Amino acid sequence: GMGLYAAAVADGWGGLWFLFVPVRGPGTGLLAALLGAALLPLALYAAPPLVRVHALLAGSVLGPSGNERMAERIAHLSSTRSHAVDTQMSDLRRIERDLHDGAQARLVAMGMTLDAADQVLESNPEAVRELLNEARESSSKALEELRDLVRGIHPPVLADRGLADAVRSLALTSPLRVEPALSLPGRPEPPVESAVYFALSEILTNAAKHAGAERAWIDLGYAQGVLRATVTDDGRGGADPARGSGLRGIERRLATFDGVLAVNSPPGGPTLVTLELPCALSLPRTTSC
Repeated sequence: GMGLYAAAVADGWGGLWFLFVPVRGPGTGLLAALLGAALLPLALYAAPPLVRVHALLAGSVLGPSGNERMAERIAHLSSTRSHAVDTQMSDLRRIERDLHDGAQARLVAMGMTLDAADQVLESNPEAVRELLNEARESSSKALEELRDLVRGIHPPVLADRGLADAVRSLALTSPLRVEPALSLPGRPEPPVESAVYFALSEILTNAAKHAGAERAWIDLGYAQGVLRATVTDDGRGGADPARGSGLRGIERRLATFDGVLAVNSPPGGPTLVTLELPCALSLPRTTSC
């Protein structure tokens, strides 16, 4: 049957060869079919490496050259470093503004209050007592604002206990009901810890403020040289980095460390945000030096 079919095809094509076998009749057609069946396992075995070799050759011919890849890498690093400098300058301006409008203003008011108390110290002791109470209250509020500012720059729990404990603290203070699942065998470098911490903080804030979420789940782990965190919330979805400055800011912050951000947020939710940063982990530390 197979030999007759091969012979019929050969007649239709005016002669057919299979490797070194000319198919001119049922006998040679059967021989070609048997030879093909015998070579089939070899073809299946050899196909994957041949495909890989073909991909390498095609990539070398059609893909960018080493110089082009280097130029793209330099351009990417220049862009991310520029964004990092802009972000740092923005943070410095925010710190300066917070100090000027917050703690500094309270300390100036406290100094004026103490001057007023000094002027009426002998003539009106009761007024002095009220002014001292006012100054004490101003100093307490200034100290609280300074502590909030320090936490916004680099939370003490992050420096002392590391990223995992800082994320646990973040989960406890979040307006959402957050369930963290954390598995880190060591600590990343402090800049990486800070970038991931503030990225997760921003993501939780967005979920509570813009998505109307009530619950969130954080999964943080490390494998094969990559720190990976995912945040899932039960909000209404619709998050888009192209439209939200917060997510764009997170992207720029992570890009400084060659990190990436992926957002899956269909309308109606849930929203899944994944961030990955290549980094090395040091031995775990539980106290600051």
